[in-house]
Amino acid sequence: MALIVPTDFSPFLKLRDVTTQATTGQTDWLDVPEWVKTIVVTFNLTANAGTTPESTITLRAPDPVSRDDTNDHSILLTSATITGASFHTYYIGEGLEATGTDSATADSFVAKNTGIPSTLGIRVRNERADANETYTYTLTVRFRG
Repeated sequence: MALIVPTDFSPFLKLRDVTTQATTGQTDWLDVPEWVKTIVVTFNLTANAGTTPESTITLRAPDPVSRDDTNDHSILLTSATITGASFHTYYIGEGLEATGTDSATADSFVAKNTGIPSTLGIRVRNERADANETYTYTLTVRFRG
């Protein structure tokens, strides 16, 4: 169990801008202002290398009382294991039309009609079964009223 410590920011934030990251990834936690109606997350994988490089993105919501990652759950699990350089956009919010399909190697988007959590986790999981996998990407989030 790890205590969640959210990042403070304005309505747009570049969470990660990494070159040849050689880790299994991370989860960035954000407090979501009450005025937010839609959240837009982008994952721009510009390069990956190694034996079996794969990335997945998951948007997470924790228990709002305990605020630890033991009790979090997925509110958007992308359907694709991303294996090639590509740009992915994910929208969540009430009233959105559920649409889009994620892709392993092509630019894509996914929208999900769901409530906005008070705390949002954006999890990047990078495959590290072989020690030679590396990832170069940018991860951003934008809040819309």
